[in-house]
Amino acid sequence: MHPLTTCSMTPTVEYIQARFDEYNTAYFNGQLPPLPIKLSHAKGFLGKVTFTRRKQGLFSGYQNENFVLRINARIDLPETLIEDTILHEMIHYYIAVNQWHDTSTHGQLFRREMARLNASGRHITISHRLTDEQRAQAIIHKVRAVAIVHFADGKTGVKVVPNQPQHIRRWQQMAMRRFPIRSIEWIESDDDFYAKFPSSMAMRIYLLTDPNSVV
Repeated sequence: MHPLTTCSMTPTVEYIQARFDEYNTAYFNGQLPPLPIKLSHAKGFLGKVTFTRRKQGLFSGYQNENFVLRINARIDLPETLIEDTILHEMIHYYIAVNQWHDTSTHGQLFRREMARLNASGRHITISHRLTDEQRAQAIIHKVRAVAIVHFADGKTGVKVVPNQPQHIRRWQQMAMRRFPIRSIEWIESDDDFYAKFPSSMAMRIYLLTDPNSVV
């Protein structure tokens, strides 16, 4: 059974490998071949087994190969959840490496194996709903290149430009030629305030006094 409280942690490749080897012996009779293990920083999944499908011949089926196990290290999760995530993905691997065809991603074969493992005390689920804190941790804060534009008439505008040095230099050169600008102050920010301004090389500057006004 899961403990009532458990510390959160960030998994390492060594930790995942140790759990994989342990569970391979305990639940899969050591039948799962070794595979590369990688850490993921995606915000959309906790774990994933990826592979390629190679056609065996003109009139033959496909062979699953080039397996990789990816476990999320972006979000701090309870150790028990990380363990069950590894087991969830090992079930997918077990089905795919045996070249079995399930009725769907989490079809009859997957649910049969999940029930078998859960009968031994695991808590594997089809999906996991993140807490508000975990979702906030998973959010990718995009750092934007923001031009604070000071016009000759005293007005101030804002423009978000693709965050590459060549784009910043090019946009500033074009803007200085086109508009009566006194100065441009550049900042890098992940503040959500700037998310409402489109990032582009277009010659459109949004006035801070009225964000709906464009010059």
